[in-house]
Amino acid sequence: MMRMRRIARILGFATLIALAHAAVLAPSGTAEAQGAGGRLTSGGMDLHLFRPAVDSKGLLYTNGTDILGHLAFSFGLIVDAGFGILPYNGFVNDTSTAADQADYCNGRGDLLCGRLVDALFHGTLHANLGLFNVLEVGIQLPLAVFGAGPNVTVPGFFNEGGTRSRSLDYQGIGPLSLHVKGRILRAERNGGFGIAALLQVEFPTGSPSEFVGDNNVVLWPIVALEWRPARIVRFGVNVGTRLQLGEGMPIVPAGGRTVPGGSNATMPMQVPGSATSVQYGPMLTYSLGVGIRLGDSPVELTADVYGASIFEAFATEGGTSLEAMGGLKIFVDRNSYLVLAGGGGIPVGGILQSDVRGMIGFVFEPSIGDRDGDGLRDDVDQCPDQPEDFDDFGDEDGCPDPDNDRDGILDVDDECPMVPEDRDGDSDEDGCPEGNEGDRDGDGILDADDQCPDDPEDRDGFQDEDGCPDPDNDQDGILDTDDLCPNDPEDRDGFQDADGCPDPDNDVDRILDRDDSCPNDPETYNGTEDDDGCPDRGTVVIEENSIIILEKIYFETDSAQIQSRSFPIIDAVAATLIGNPHITLVEIQGHADERGDDEYNLRLTSDRAAAVVEALVQRGVARDRLRSGGYGERCPVDPRHTAEAWEQNRRVEFKIIRTADGPTGVEVACPAGRSLIPD
Repeated sequence: MMRMRRIARILGFATLIALAHAAVLAPSGTAEAQGAGGRLTSGGMDLHLFRPAVDSKGLLYTNGTDILGHLAFSFGLIVDAGFGILPYNGFVNDTSTAADQADYCNGRGDLLCGRLVDALFHGTLHANLGLFNVLEVGIQLPLAVFGAGPNVTVPGFFNEGGTRSRSLDYQGIGPLSLHVKGRILRAERNGGFGIAALLQVEFPTGSPSEFVGDNNVVLWPIVALEWRPARIVRFGVNVGTRLQLGEGMPIVPAGGRTVPGGSNATMPMQVPGSATSVQYGPMLTYSLGVGIRLGDSPVELTADVYGASIFEAFATEGGTSLEAMGGLKIFVDRNSYLVLAGGGGIPVGGILQSDVRGMIGFVFEPSIGDRDGDGLRDDVDQCPDQPEDFDDFGDEDGCPDPDNDRDGILDVDDECPMVPEDRDGDSDEDGCPEGNEGDRDGDGILDADDQCPDDPEDRDGFQDEDGCPDPDNDQDGILDTDDLCPNDPEDRDGFQDADGCPDPDNDVDRILDRDDSCPNDPETYNGTEDDDGCPDRGTVVIEENSIIILEKIYFETDSAQIQSRSFPIIDAVAATLIGNPHITLVEIQGHADERGDDEYNLRLTSDRAAAVVEALVQRGVARDRLRSGGYGERCPVDPRHTAEAWEQNRRVEFKIIRTADGPTGVEVACPAGRSLIPD
């Protein structure tokens, strides 16, 4: 609890500093009203292509797949600067574009000439907290300092109704970002491959109209992949989608030398070689990074290539922006480091990329504790509460190894702690093997006690004390190496005799072979000679999902009382069910002919089906395996209107609803009777 309060205080203090810094740097409302800085008058746009990894586990831009431990935290400050952003090919307010550009470029040099933005500085404060060893939450707050060339002359763009403006500049807070990161696959446990998912949510706390943030909330889901082919090498890939919920600024190539003025003119931006507008909006983001640790030194070399492609401008020059940076991290503690890097844009003409970019920063992650004091941090110590014994055996796992050679003699008493005792009856208490002296076959049984001193015991758990190998323990003629039952002799009855296992009931009909007249053919339990072990066709047959009775069940007229002449067929059905326990639910169905009204027939058939259920229960069939249903005249098997058809339609049927394997899928009733199926 104390630690949680301490973490909360640190995060709150960092946020307070960031907000105070932003308040100091932010221009006043009066200055903006006077037009001291340039402002967009249509849509929003964020020129910050480079966004540092959210925590201490990433590279430069590319996020890693590791997360902070439970209640561990990190924070840092990354400052980056991009020089020469937003390419153009001349202004359109003067009569001569070339003259206008020459005037704008006067004294600015080749680096910044042809770019609307001279420099864009970002100082990004970030803080993160690990939760439950699977999640990480954090916050990022950039502070922006922005500057452009003097006397930018785009009509109606920077100031409403104006034709000229002073320098485009801004100093203040950027878009606040909250994120959650979850580890899906841990690299250390999956051959060096790791996967994580990240969701960032940005809020429009910056100034969208001055290229510092979007004008509404931004959702940025990212998938992070990582591969570590060696201890000192790691590769990372990030793929994400920045989804702006607000309107983006359209960037329209000049295409000529004049652009209509007015209070809501769009930016007459010229992307060389393009005559198609670029609409700033949702974009695909991606990066590829590599980190190489220089041996055991505190230095890691890093390089990232990263970019963004606006979805609506994939095929338009200017829609894709790419940059590359390389640098190094200097670790001052296990996971705390100073980072320096530099690079610039890859020449694809992207509207967001800079010509030159540099960065410097410091990331702090407090050292992880060492509860057992063995010098191994708890995050890598497999036994954080038991100190490593450091005996040059498995010392990297953090766990003590009291018996290195696992010979049952503790290392403190073992004169040969790395070589197991041979247990040959000769000085077995010293922990050292003595060779084969007194044990010619080296099986650990002294020759004086070894019945086969020249043939080593096979140690298979069968008569291992006599010193003789037993290649066929059960002496069934099948060597133990091929015998599935090495200690139980094969019964040699012509049924699966090659597996070495006895088969007391070959046909698995629950009648042992010695009592089974047909040991290889399973008994059919149908009430007809069910104890001889032979299949026989009686008055009851199981076909697919039905129990077929070859004799009718007779009832007294207009009654549910079963006639005595039908008791044998009831007995046979009961024997069939008892002999087939895998049948777990049967529906007994009553059916009538078309004579009589429907209500009467339904009631009579329901009563008759229930009577059969009671008769089966009296004969030993479990009630929960049975249910009954009456279907009246709804499902005739013979649709004719004759005495012969009526005889066929008055019947009792048995439907197998469920077996031990699950529902059978049997068609319980005809379409006309489906509404009568019991629940």
